[in-house]
Amino acid sequence: MKARLMAGVLGVACVVSFAFAEDVTPSIGAKSKALLFSFSGLSNLGANNFNGGLGAKLFLSDVLALRGSLQFAHANQDILANPGVGQVGTDGSRTATQFGLSAALQYYLLKTRVSPYVGGGAIFSTTSTTSKNAGSVTPPAVFTQTTTNNSLAGELGYVAGMTIGVAALVGVEFFMTKELSLGAEYQVGYSLTSRPDQEIITGPTTTTTKTGSYSAINISTTVLTLSVYF
Repeated sequence: MKARLMAGVLGVACVVSFAFAEDVTPSIGAKSKALLFSFSGLSNLGANNFNGGLGAKLFLSDVLALRGSLQFAHANQDILANPGVGQVGTDGSRTATQFGLSAALQYYLLKTRVSPYVGGGAIFSTTSTTSKNAGSVTPPAVFTQTTTNNSLAGELGYVAGMTIGVAALVGVEFFMTKELSLGAEYQVGYSLTSRPDQEIITGPTTTTTKTGSYSAINISTTVLTLSVYF
């Protein structure tokens, strides 16, 4: 893993070093388009995440660009019952699904090889989780499976809830070629997450635990966003 990471860093360093040796003028303007690739990878949505997932950018004018991204993640884990001799087992499972959208406006202060910009954006995401326990019984006993929706502790690294957020951003875009750039930015974000009630269902009995909402303010950075213009 460390070897792959080092190779990736060296590769980016080589590309940037080669790019510095060239005289580059960005070929961007009104109606220019780009695909966005974030080197940080996918993560749970927060006020600091605008570039994860499938991203694109469109210049509305020579200095104003609109970018957006779509995030989707689904995780599933089977829980095997492993019944003993003479027993009947029922397998369980853990699942989590996340969907999100984000959009941001970028205003470019300069249109040079090193192009600083300011802007603002908003996000929306929703996450749901479900788990079913595994168990074994000896017939004629019947195993009653328990289903937990929107667990307070989360499932597989995901916590159920709906998040909305806004952020101000300041960044810079460095053009290695006329159509290829690397960008980094600071983001000051505010997010509000509403948690759904936890439900534990066992046979005809449902136990509901009320949950509240929480908010967060943070300053973060997004590094090495690769933009490919066409």
